[in-house]
Amino acid sequence: MKEERFKQLFTDFPEITTTAWEEKIKADLKGTGSRKKLNWKTDEGITVKPYYRKEDLDSLNYLENVGKLKGAGSAPNGWTICQDLFPGYDLEEANNRIKTALKGGAQAIRIQLRNAPSPNIEMLGTLLEGVSLDETELLFQGYMGADALYGHLCELAGTRGVDPGDLKGSLGADPLGKMTTSGIPIASLENIGKLVSRVSKNSPDIRVIDVNGGLIQNSGSTLVEELASTMAMANEYMALLTTLGIDPQVAQDSLQLSLAVGSNYFMEVAKLRAARILWGKISEAYGIDPSMGKIRIHSTSSEWNMTLFDPYVNMLRGTTEAMSSILGGANLVSVLPFDYPYEKSTAFSDRIARNVQIILREEAYYDRVADPASGSYYIESLTDSIGEKSWEMFRELESKGGYRKAFETGWIQEKVLASRKKKIERTASGKGRILGTNAFPNFNELILENLKKPGKEESHDAPLTPLEPFRFASLFEEVRIETEKSGKRPRVLLFKYGNPAWMTARAAFSGNFFACAGYEILDQPAFDTVDSGIQAAKDKKADIVVLCSSDDAYSELAPVVHTALKEQSIIVVAGYPVDLVNALRKKGIDQFIHIKSNLLETLKEFNRMLL
Repeated sequence: MKEERFKQLFTDFPEITTTAWEEKIKADLKGTGSRKKLNWKTDEGITVKPYYRKEDLDSLNYLENVGKLKGAGSAPNGWTICQDLFPGYDLEEANNRIKTALKGGAQAIRIQLRNAPSPNIEMLGTLLEGVSLDETELLFQGYMGADALYGHLCELAGTRGVDPGDLKGSLGADPLGKMTTSGIPIASLENIGKLVSRVSKNSPDIRVIDVNGGLIQNSGSTLVEELASTMAMANEYMALLTTLGIDPQVAQDSLQLSLAVGSNYFMEVAKLRAARILWGKISEAYGIDPSMGKIRIHSTSSEWNMTLFDPYVNMLRGTTEAMSSILGGANLVSVLPFDYPYEKSTAFSDRIARNVQIILREEAYYDRVADPASGSYYIESLTDSIGEKSWEMFRELESKGGYRKAFETGWIQEKVLASRKKKIERTASGKGRILGTNAFPNFNELILENLKKPGKEESHDAPLTPLEPFRFASLFEEVRIETEKSGKRPRVLLFKYGNPAWMTARAAFSGNFFACAGYEILDQPAFDTVDSGIQAAKDKKADIVVLCSSDDAYSELAPVVHTALKEQSIIVVAGYPVDLVNALRKKGIDQFIHIKSNLLETLKEFNRMLL
């Protein structure tokens, strides 16, 4: 009966074929089909269509299994809320923050040991004072001595009457990742096999190896390059461990994938789902039963799109990235604090990072539906495309001898750095928008007093080319910090005159353009006469005067203003009036800003002229 009513419900909605859709689109676009105007191509080379239909899924054979590739949790789409902490050398403060995080809703703590003292029993005792070792999932990252770390953890557990078998978390061993970021070749991987054997027997809920694919994306890669490289690293560890006689199931359970999740919302959801599909294929090749081929995924908000300026926007980025992580089926999720680029997070930023996930769980009910992306024609198609392209690259990596060999020959670096270069060029031009940095900046923000003073970095001659994390906002931040450090803040007068529509649009564009360099924007009401605008520029002592009007007004307006102000100000024309450019240049007016200007290079040039 229920099915009959369901059928009746849709009798009022006749089926519309794809051909009918295309004809309607062609009519609305005046003869051009959707493929020419509405399709777009991602950095991964995936063509994204404007709409998807059920027929797009007809050839996909993984649909019934992808949701089952995630291990069982406490809820249909359960995940663990993880808080990342950076203790540094103040261990007592770090301990207070760990306890505050656990009290505030964190279920796991990941301790970043990059800039902390080497772990020993005393250091860990101080850091974890008052923390229940048998109830708290502890993950470590950034320390190479995983075997020593495990020994100290077991010793500390013994002093507190905790059985090492009750410990859970991750030791963060990742020699391939260390090679990637340092450029130093790996001498041997055999010790990691001994550690896996030891830990799997004594502490089965601790994962030894953290396969850090996120460092690939944070170096500027595409999602396909990140996913393929992650799979290649994980496969290399699997091959090593099984060769040493470790059971494939034990080897798999000793691994954890750490992936970065960026701002490409739906693509990131699809990437995480594709990761499980690819891992299913790899684990099956090692003889693991398909029902047991489940890998643990720890997803972290990306570093590459975080900003120093307007840092509260990082909260929004972290929120959408957490949403992608959860919808994609991550087991653990870390949201980086919004002030992460300052390298000195606060109790407030830690709390916000936790609360993002708590809200998504307790108020948005993201944990209530298993595999919530399942059945979406769009996301399923993206999942298939990302999985297919990542598998192709994974096979290519394997044909070159695996991740380690491919990195030693520089093949991986070449791929990633080429992708990074494309993103840099797009960001520098202003087409790749970073909200608050190269688009809609906070005009009056100053940050020097909040910046951590740079320490002296140690330099090492590495035989291999390392991959280094890169924030794309830093390109513009350097220009703006240079302005702030100079002690001189150039003043930009927006000379609005003439056609209201043109002057308003071009003034808004110009204000945002120069604010990206930290200049002071003088946005006054439109001038009734040219003379009143010239007088205002003199009174305000403007370093730059941007003419904001229609193209047809510039032939008379620009020469008059230039003659009157050329000794005081740089005259800039907003727009690019093609028919007038040569004539204006002959009269000494050679600065034009428009949507095709290279934003970064133009601002650097103005800094050279004015600071």
